[in-house]
Amino acid sequence: MTFGILLALAVQAAGGVAVDSVPQIGIATRHARCIVRQVGVAPAEAAARAAKVGDAIKGCRAFVESDYAQGRILLGDRPVNKRWWGRMEAILDAVEADVAAAIVQPKQYKIIWELPEGGRVDAYNAPEPLKTIKLLTVPL
Repeated sequence: MTFGILLALAVQAAGGVAVDSVPQIGIATRHARCIVRQVGVAPAEAAARAAKVGDAIKGCRAFVESDYAQGRILLGDRPVNKRWWGRMEAILDAVEADVAAAIVQPKQYKIIWELPEGGRVDAYNAPEPLKTIKLLTVPL
């Protein structure tokens, strides 16, 4: 790992969100990454930072909700049902709260995965297919 990634891991601000289903891992990771991308470099002023994070959360949530409403979120070859989506919404709520809590400095952030054995990697760079991860938001 590069020094920057190690430093980002050491300075991690958020507690993370546990995700334990393969389809949910992808949706939760994409949602968290959408938020940090929309924020970009967080503003220095706390009110401006909170507003930018809030706008990013709102826009990214609208995007994922529209995917669900249009039947583009699938389990196998079928759109997810309302009950499954209700559980996913709870995970999305947790992701949004965690990302918002982690963005506390005027920096750019990224999403990484904490693996079941405690190792940390960039999102989607796990050495093997996973069934459980913890999403973490870290500054660059």
